[in-house]
Amino acid sequence: MLERAKQELRKKINDDKLVENLFSSFQKISEEFVAQKPVDLLQNTGLFVESALRIAEHFVLGAHTPLGSKFDIDICIQKLEKASGLDGLRIHLARLSRSIYDFRSRKKSVHLKAVDPQIIDANLIFNISTWIIIEILKESGIKNPEDAIRLLFTRKIPLVQSVGGIFRTTNPKLSGTQRILLLLYSVPDGLSEDQLLESTRQKIKNKDHLKKNLKNMDSNDLIHKLADNRWTLFGQGFGEAEKIIEKFA
Repeated sequence: MLERAKQELRKKINDDKLVENLFSSFQKISEEFVAQKPVDLLQNTGLFVESALRIAEHFVLGAHTPLGSKFDIDICIQKLEKASGLDGLRIHLARLSRSIYDFRSRKKSVHLKAVDPQIIDANLIFNISTWIIIEILKESGIKNPEDAIRLLFTRKIPLVQSVGGIFRTTNPKLSGTQRILLLLYSVPDGLSEDQLLESTRQKIKNKDHLKKNLKNMDSNDLIHKLADNRWTLFGQGFGEAEKIIEKFA
């Protein structure tokens, strides 16, 4: 779903790198939100905002500031607000983008200590970033954006969390295969068999059981084994993981 939306957006904007920057930075924000790493999340905010504003430029103004060129977000926002049409992009997206842009440089020392302020910042940034990318999909004119939007919205209820450096799924009803798909969806760089076994031991009891699951999933083009022996999602695996998220999130 998301991959299809990304491909259609590439055709609309004719700038593959810009679209990739938008989705990859949002993916990192999502990953760090799920993993509860607010500092790492904040570091991806700048690229996401600049990518979103360039895309808003393209749809509202008919052209966007090329990557590699000097980009002033305040000047961009002023131009968008003075234009007409697509209020969601030129007004709401622009102002929300500005509101989260500077969080990436915020320091803990300026906050009260009773609650970790960066966790609060991370929640705000994740939710605004999700709204922004949904608005881009809605206003871009791509076909049938509803499924991708529904998936993005369900990510607000994480099904994978990091506990002591170990990724765990949060729904006990998930099968072993479903757990593996969600874990690999949440960790794009892949996981080793030892990591997968540790993460799924509530459902998959031993390494032989895990290997059987992995072999079946590999033969069905859902996962792929990398050169360093980590497993990652492949082919239909992305779509299957997204179906699980839609069902259980």
